[in-house]
Amino acid sequence: MCEYTYENGRKCRLKPLEGSRYCPLHIPREEGEALYGERLKEIKKEAFEKRLKVGQTYFEGVDLYDVTIKGFTAEEVLVFKNSRVTNLIMDASSVRGLILINSKVERVVIFESSLETIFIKNSTIFGLNILRTDFSSHISIRDSEVKYLMINSTQYTPKEEASEEKAYGETERIVGNIEVSNLTGVRRIGINTRYPLLRDILKEHGINISESREKSVRARNLIIRDVSFDVSPRYKRRVRLTVAGFHGRLHLENIEVFGHVEIRRSYLASPEFVNVKVKSNLVLRSTSIHTDSTWGMTVLPNLPIELEVDGFIIVENCRFNNPHAEELFYRLARTSWEKSGDFDRADEYYYLEMLAKRKAKLQSRKRGLKRIINRAEVWFEWLFADLTCKYGTDWKRPILLWLGAVNVLFPFCSGRQRALRASQAP
Repeated sequence: MCEYTYENGRKCRLKPLEGSRYCPLHIPREEGEALYGERLKEIKKEAFEKRLKVGQTYFEGVDLYDVTIKGFTAEEVLVFKNSRVTNLIMDASSVRGLILINSKVERVVIFESSLETIFIKNSTIFGLNILRTDFSSHISIRDSEVKYLMINSTQYTPKEEASEEKAYGETERIVGNIEVSNLTGVRRIGINTRYPLLRDILKEHGINISESREKSVRARNLIIRDVSFDVSPRYKRRVRLTVAGFHGRLHLENIEVFGHVEIRRSYLASPEFVNVKVKSNLVLRSTSIHTDSTWGMTVLPNLPIELEVDGFIIVENCRFNNPHAEELFYRLARTSWEKSGDFDRADEYYYLEMLAKRKAKLQSRKRGLKRIINRAEVWFEWLFADLTCKYGTDWKRPILLWLGAVNVLFPFCSGRQRALRASQAP
């Protein structure tokens, strides 16, 4: 019998390789390569596929090279614990879950698969890629060292919960969540981002990626908290956190990003920023931010304190259902450009800020005479502040209005008056 001992005290029952005390799954690759050379890769691959075929889904202490799980279906959870794997690739498979604990994997790719949960803890992974995958419970990546994390076209597809759990709300806190917490050494986190080399890597393992339209990443909550980014100078000016094509609630907490943060083409429901520091720029582009009244009372007042950006804040083609939130984001953008001395760009955001402020007045819940006065103030502000000079940000408008009045309006009125007097003369 193999001499590997599991954490529960039992020993592996597989037959050891000739010349070793360990079976093909547990023999350290250094020892195995000394005995079998390059043939060890094939020996380990065949042994793993054989165990998987007979229904084994729990692998503890295994030392494997490339593991490709393709077209595999199981009602159990696939577990790798205290293991070392070079490449772990799951393609077109349906399992209850994938769990990695205390393991070291160079690259994990989950592609076009269906899982209930993905749970990774206390592991070291160079590249973690979850692509075109459906999950029905949650994705949790925590307490690990991950260099690159990519989640593309992955969506939460809920299933009917047990009546007792649904009644008492026991699963509400985690179901539908994508949680990334307490990671170290992170170089980049990307939601719906491109990685050109990944296509070639998958082809090497016999997986051909068909061209298909990119889907949004959907989850109830995308939680990124307590993440430590790599502070190497070579990554300092790069985009380190990208959220693109995401639909759900975004929660960022206790992170310091040594680089840029970019959020684009997303639908954010009541986003939260708690103790977030961005050393470079924060970009919000083509994003819809939808908030509720609770968010307006709890998150909005603290946002200028909780969100700290050393570079610029860029807000372009964004949509807000709450004009107060719109006003605040434009104000934060304006102050960031004022600090750099770019007052032309700051004026653009000041104008957008005042438009949002005027919009908030129109949505006021005042009634009766106060509502009439409020509407009159908005009309007066539009006529004498916006139309004439764009709240003091456009010096050309007053000059053009003055030239138009002197050269067109006044002569026209004077001519009309002289014509009227001439017609009335005896």
